[in-house]
Amino acid sequence: MVQNCEQERWEPEEERDRYFGFEPGNGIHDIHMNQGNSEKWEGDNGVWQDGGLIIHLPDEKKWVAIYLAFQSQCFHTDDITGNKLPEVCDGEAEGEKEVQIIAALVNPEGPDLGLESVILLNTTPDPVDLTGWALADKNKKKEKISGVINPGEAKRIKLSGEGVQLSNKDGIITLLDDRGIKVHGVKYTKEEATRPGWTIVF
Repeated sequence: MVQNCEQERWEPEEERDRYFGFEPGNGIHDIHMNQGNSEKWEGDNGVWQDGGLIIHLPDEKKWVAIYLAFQSQCFHTDDITGNKLPEVCDGEAEGEKEVQIIAALVNPEGPDLGLESVILLNTTPDPVDLTGWALADKNKKKEKISGVINPGEAKRIKLSGEGVQLSNKDGIITLLDDRGIKVHGVKYTKEEATRPGWTIVF
């Protein structure tokens, strides 16, 4: 079984469908993401339009999701209109992250509270001021961070345990800049977090 999300019906056509052969041609389109479009297609934008396909494999008792997007679309969008954020999307190319999460101590020896940490790397030739930046966990709990990372250097951020908490089951760690925009993100599995005291490298 295949189910579409955020799709739109293709109007009936008099001719036979050129892909599937049924007549009249009457299928679906817009199964791709429809937010963060360029100006030409801005009228199609909306929120929560992460288009794709959800496929059910009954013999395997499994669901598979395929999410589709164009390279011209921006993943940072306005929460009301679905339009791209120009200050983010029209500058730095996707993938060129100035600061990256390179490692994390998710499961320290003993109690986790206050002993977890995340290591950030400045990949640029300039110092990066972290004032106003934050880390977030999979439950979207945030923890403010600060300090300066010199060019090519790493900085270990000790978590207080009052904000971000890194689950030993699995998790997501997100780095946000002073505008609340996602700069980088990583995820880890339960298997990676099983050994106490070991740092996970991303």
